[in-house]
Amino acid sequence: MQEIVETKPSPPDKVILFWTPYYNDSDYTVGFGRDPFVKNGCQFTNCITTADRNSLDKSDAVIFHAFQVNSRDLPAQRHPRQRFVFFLYETIPNTSIPCVGKCLPERQYLPHYFNWTMTHRRDSDVYVAEQYGAITPKLSTFPAQLPDELPPGTLPANPAELLNRNYPQLANKTKMVAWFASHCPTHSQREDYVQELAKFVQVDIYGKCGTMECLPRNSYRCENLLDNYKFYLAAENSLCPDYVSEKFYRALNQNIVPIVYGGADYAEYAPPHSFINIADFKSPQDLAAYLKLLDSHDALYLEYFRWKKHYEVVRKPKKGWCDLCAKLNDPQLETVTKSYADVGHWWIRKLPCYPGSSFLMSHT
Repeated sequence: MQEIVETKPSPPDKVILFWTPYYNDSDYTVGFGRDPFVKNGCQFTNCITTADRNSLDKSDAVIFHAFQVNSRDLPAQRHPRQRFVFFLYETIPNTSIPCVGKCLPERQYLPHYFNWTMTHRRDSDVYVAEQYGAITPKLSTFPAQLPDELPPGTLPANPAELLNRNYPQLANKTKMVAWFASHCPTHSQREDYVQELAKFVQVDIYGKCGTMECLPRNSYRCENLLDNYKFYLAAENSLCPDYVSEKFYRALNQNIVPIVYGGADYAEYAPPHSFINIADFKSPQDLAAYLKLLDSHDALYLEYFRWKKHYEVVRKPKKGWCDLCAKLNDPQLETVTKSYADVGHWWIRKLPCYPGSSFLMSHT
């Protein structure tokens, strides 16, 4: 008798509608259809992205880029099963969000308009860091408690070489600190800190905030320019919760030590001894003294690159989109009703950005 094999039915499709574009990208840089979830190895691949508003009635999630919400261009209706998603990467220090929250007309806006948040903050319903970056372990390279035995015919390391090291990879690093910035002044007042730091150590400033230029901006040519420097200022324009932008990952991806200035807990984002935090120093003069110490001791400087043996930088991580699809497939969430009474309160007022003036007052 022929054996009957039961096949598990495929889960139904989950439609994700991009109601607004993300700046000029109607596909939010992730792509349309099912392909983004397949090619990125997501656990669930039954999600389909689209910008076709005719798909509103069958959409499971409707995404709004907060900077481009138009109060006169909102869905005319919504179904109880749909999740309206507040999507944002940028920080907005000490301001209200345009056309999000109570600035929407009452006939179109009610409290609890957004069900989920999808931002770079780790307390979001969906945490997404695609525009910035991430660090992931090279799982196969973590060492055992003791080193492996050597293959036949292989000798251990030569003590003479270990005790008389030279570092040819540092030959081109003849300059100290580089900073790429074209947004000045800023809420973090990073430009004021850098101005003070430059009194004690060489700082080359590229872009509109300085006197040097590298074109085209954000190109591989400019990133390769960093090979001549030992340190890179990854200073954010605002000191906001969990805000770690591409500046940090750009430096980590190169053979240069990032000097961070931001409102995030960087120890949660990167391995120990992979960056220098301005907040750890009483003043720019103290930071400059430490940079000069590292500059004059190659072994101390190279300690900041040991992490690369076991970790690597991912410049455009897609995990957040995989997580969104997983949440839409979670049966425990199908009947859970969640919404934000005032998403602006969560985004801005509940945990405000820290003024740069307050930081500088105690660190200069």
